[in-house]
Amino acid sequence: MINSSRINFCSIFNMSIVLISLICSEAFQIQQDKEPLRGHLTRVTIQNDNDYLLGIHCKSRDDDLGFHILAKGELFGWKFHVNFRYSTLYFCGFSQGQINKGVFEIYRANRDFYRCANCTWKAEKDGLHGYTDIPKRGDLFYSWLK
Repeated sequence: MINSSRINFCSIFNMSIVLISLICSEAFQIQQDKEPLRGHLTRVTIQNDNDYLLGIHCKSRDDDLGFHILAKGELFGWKFHVNFRYSTLYFCGFSQGQINKGVFEIYRANRDFYRCANCTWKAEKDGLHGYTDIPKRGDLFYSWLK
C-alpha cells in the first residue's frame, strides 16, 4: 500500500512538472510573438560623396527599406536591433541611373557587431568605404562593378 501511494505521488508530481513546463513555454511563445527579444540598437547610415545621383535599395530578410535616390552629400539611414543569434543581415543594391554599381552586404552581424554600433558607409568614386565608431579614414570594403 505504501509503495502504491508513493508511486502515485511521484506520478502526480512528474505530471505537474510537465504541465507547468508546457504552460510556461506556451506563455513565453505568446509573449515572444507580441514582442520579440531584442539585442542592442544599431544604426546604419549611407552617404553619397559622388557628383552623380546614387540609387540605393536596401533589404533584410524581413524588411524592405525601399528605393532612395541620394544627391551628393545626402544621407540615408535606419536603425534596428541585432537579433540574439547574431544573424542580422542587411544588403543594398546601388545604381547610377541604369548602371548597376553592385549589391553589397551593408550590415552582417558576425562581421559588424563589434566593428560599429553606428555603422557609416560613404559611397565614393572607387566604391563603398566603411567607417567604425572611431572617426578616421574608412576602409574600402566594396569596389563598384562599373
